[in-house]
Amino acid sequence: MAAPLTRRQTLLARAGDNALTKALTTIATTLLTACGLLVSAYTLAPLGFAMALHAAIKDGNAPLMNALVDWPAVKFTMKRSILQRLNEKALARADNPGWLEQAKYTLTDTISPYMVDYIVAERITPEGFTLFMGPNSPMAIKAREAGMDVDNMPSGNTLHRIRRASFADVTHFEFEMVDKWDQGKVFLAVLELKDFMWRLSSVEMLSLGDGA
Repeated sequence: MAAPLTRRQTLLARAGDNALTKALTTIATTLLTACGLLVSAYTLAPLGFAMALHAAIKDGNAPLMNALVDWPAVKFTMKRSILQRLNEKALARADNPGWLEQAKYTLTDTISPYMVDYIVAERITPEGFTLFMGPNSPMAIKAREAGMDVDNMPSGNTLHRIRRASFADVTHFEFEMVDKWDQGKVFLAVLELKDFMWRLSSVEMLSLGDGA
């Protein structure tokens, strides 16, 4: 049978237990804090990406845009979605149109794919983003000439135009937003996390807009 512990031995044992408990608590707290920081960084990263891309477009920073945008993928998804919306519009046409209306439809259906190709090729580039989405876009210049306060208009605030922003899964984040100049145009932009970096990998047009 083991001899009973002396008072000094008991105190030393308790002190050792307390030190171990404190050490384990410190380690657990550090790990939880680190996990919390990682989760916060992961959650906020898409917002940081959006801000970086917005600044790159505004400044005409082509190298940064090239780093943030998968151009071939964005061109493909944009072209596909526009053609889908045009096809839906065609299917909604009235039956048995007059010959003049039918001729108009035939001409539209014939030239639309070529127009879509041209628009996508011209606008889905660093230069196109800066020209058509930047502060001195043709629409912005036209609005200023008409006396509009372009810099303070509600639709000019990107956050006001976002309808939805959420994770689709752990590697994809979606922004659904309306166009600055045509509130009827709705886009779905998808960011993809690849090689520890978020990139714009898809843009789809969900609605053609009021003027379509």
